[in-house]
Amino acid sequence: MAKRLRPLTGLDALFVYLEAMGTPMHVASLIRMRPPTRGRLGFANALRDHLLARLADIAILRRELVAAPLALGHPMWREVANFDPAPHIRVQTLAKPGSERQLHGLIARLHAVELDRSRPLWDIVIVDGLADGGMAIYLKSHHALVDGQAGVQVMGALLDVEPRALQRPVARSKVETETPPVAAPSAIARAALRASAKQFGAMLRGVPESVRRLAAGAREAGSLEKLRDSVWLAPRTPFNSQLDSSRRFAATSLPLAEIKRIAKHFGASLNDVVMALCAGALRAQLLKSGELPDVPLIAAMPVSLRAPGVDGGNEVSMVQCPLATDIADPVERLAAIVSATRQIKGRVASFKGLIPTDFPGMAAPIWATGVSRLWQRGRLSERLPPLANLVISNVPGPPIPLYVAGATVTHFQPVSIITHGLGLNITVLSYAGSLEVGIVSSQTTLDKPEALSKGLHTALAALTKAALTKPPLSKVTA
Repeated sequence: MAKRLRPLTGLDALFVYLEAMGTPMHVASLIRMRPPTRGRLGFANALRDHLLARLADIAILRRELVAAPLALGHPMWREVANFDPAPHIRVQTLAKPGSERQLHGLIARLHAVELDRSRPLWDIVIVDGLADGGMAIYLKSHHALVDGQAGVQVMGALLDVEPRALQRPVARSKVETETPPVAAPSAIARAALRASAKQFGAMLRGVPESVRRLAAGAREAGSLEKLRDSVWLAPRTPFNSQLDSSRRFAATSLPLAEIKRIAKHFGASLNDVVMALCAGALRAQLLKSGELPDVPLIAAMPVSLRAPGVDGGNEVSMVQCPLATDIADPVERLAAIVSATRQIKGRVASFKGLIPTDFPGMAAPIWATGVSRLWQRGRLSERLPPLANLVISNVPGPPIPLYVAGATVTHFQPVSIITHGLGLNITVLSYAGSLEVGIVSSQTTLDKPEALSKGLHTALAALTKAALTKPPLSKVTA
């Protein structure tokens, strides 16, 4: 039975502990689709049956969270016996007229609700009643559950690269649904102790290599003092406040080809241009409210630490990226961002081996949860100097159109996480010729994120115009 228990890594478990702050730690996707014209009546319920058929055999979706007795280790995943996915998938119809504002408001409300830890940590809501005749799927799962490998597995089961017919759930036999024995608390305790011992051993074995990497990285960076001095303090903004329980959501799509043309003309990367667009929109937003700092905003930018060919839990960290929001000219702002991201790449390459993604679980449920509660109750995010103002994430996605139950997926928009002190998240996902943008905030940090999504289009227009009249950055900065 112990084989059915899968201990979480330290980083995966951290997403569980952080919910003690009162901030949900799930990520989501808003999948917009165009149902077939014929047979649209009742398509939402047929789509629910299709999803049940597709997702019933995904092993990771049958996992529930189990706490280690006496805090002997991190929580563990345990496969649920006789798992029924039906309660996880429901249909909701928008009231007329079914506007974009209504849809985004619904997604915001759904995203504010924590997942129920007494069952597998994922949910799907199929949204019908949109004014344009389309439909949507809101799929959310706990960040501890969905790493890169699991996300690909789930989306691979959910989506197709060509239209396919609706599927119906298959009745399970008694043999298939036979209840396996449930792990006794003693078995869970032994599994937790073994996992903690293994994590302690790995940490100790890694000390000599960490020392070597630290010395090598210090030489490459120039010195440890230089590395220390490169850690910036961000200016305080409305985004760096304590969150309330609400969530706000806005989404938009940007033309990928146009952004690639801008990047090619100026000799920048696609990510550089994305950061510049966000910087332009943020600058305009804060100028309008009279809250633009004199120094640049700092974005926390996720970076992957996963080694090639390695699968498993979450392997990610954050780096700082100055956004040059103090610069009015869009091309000069882009040039400053390009210079900053080149420095960031060098630092990550030198020190990524020192960034931990696992830590021993012995007593971690006590101290990590306690620190999270202290952070919330003490409002420490408002008392300590911020290291970043918001999170900006740029994720590569499928370059070709996808389908679900024969319906064309028109938009694939991300819905991510915000926390106390980082109350604004802009996540960008490339999909079939577009950059799909999802913006998450709370009422206290940014009540109307749709203004920021409009600002992205304004910033794109400014860079498009500049690409027609101004030289590449190499000539601008020469």
